[in-house]
Amino acid sequence: MIDDNRYEDIIASIAAVAAFKVNGVASLSGVAGMEGKAQKKQPKSVIVTMLPGDRVVIDVYVNAFSGVTVPDLAYDLQERIAAEVEKSTKYKVKAVNVNVAGVVFNQ
Repeated sequence: MIDDNRYEDIIASIAAVAAFKVNGVASLSGVAGMEGKAQKKQPKSVIVTMLPGDRVVIDVYVNAFSGVTVPDLAYDLQERIAAEVEKSTKYKVKAVNVNVAGVVFNQ
């Protein structure tokens, strides 16, 4: 059995891959100020918080392409990430918090 700490890394990876499957996501964005233990354990762009009862909260930081409707992008990210994590692990997703950190303009 894999311990919960290792599952944080696995869930973060699943969420990152799922995010790139959503139209409008230009890239993942790092979280400013992440230091110490959390920085070593997870990608800076996805933070997983383990909760009792095999539940998780996922914070994802993305850069969006210009012209994308942010509420639609956030909804699509929430749905895709939750579905992929629940399909691939034993954990239920309580929330996916989407943070649009920047906008990428097409040139």
